[in-house]
Amino acid sequence: MAKKIYISPSNQKANLYATGNTNEQAQCKKIAKACYDFLKKNGFEVKCTYNDDMYERVRESNAFNADIHLAIHTNATSKHNVTGGTQILLYSLSGERKKAGQAVFDRLAPFTPGKSAERLIEKSDFYEVNSATAITVYCECEFHDTKTGSDFIIKNTKEIGELIAKGICDYYGVKFSEKIESVVNETMYIVQVGAYKNKSNAEKQLKKLKEAGFSGFITTKK
Repeated sequence: MAKKIYISPSNQKANLYATGNTNEQAQCKKIAKACYDFLKKNGFEVKCTYNDDMYERVRESNAFNADIHLAIHTNATSKHNVTGGTQILLYSLSGERKKAGQAVFDRLAPFTPGKSAERLIEKSDFYEVNSATAITVYCECEFHDTKTGSDFIIKNTKEIGELIAKGICDYYGVKFSEKIESVVNETMYIVQVGAYKNKSNAEKQLKKLKEAGFSGFITTKK
């Protein structure tokens, strides 16, 4: 059975970025969409919500019976005295929680430009961390209150989402693939360009189609 991942991107639109006339909510939605797509491609069952109610998100996650509750945020500090980096917030720094958080951290941290604040953090007082029944991986992707961090996030939302998905794949031992699986039982729409009583006329028309770069074939109908 496929593992279930519930993605909860930040609803904090009041958290403004240092550059780009944007905010945490807008950019985290983009990261979440990319992460969702990559996880789906790799066989996970994924639910992503844009509901602004944090409590409702946790209820949805629990009802979904998620294996991982993935909260996606970007960070800031009132002192503005750090160079940034990836932080992963967890209920505890032990067992499967640490393994899951470390897997995401190991993928994302080398990519983000900031380094001074990078680490796993025990944060059991955050509601999404302590109230979701799944393992919560609360990902603070980079600090958005610096020009470097803000510019980086805006430019790399897809890449950030992809790396988070890779971390989830690593945790579950899934070989990551970017390939889109072919659609089973795909509906095909056939265009018929003519019907001829004389087979030679049909062959002439087919030849013209092929010379024009199209494919085709001759069938019969009685």
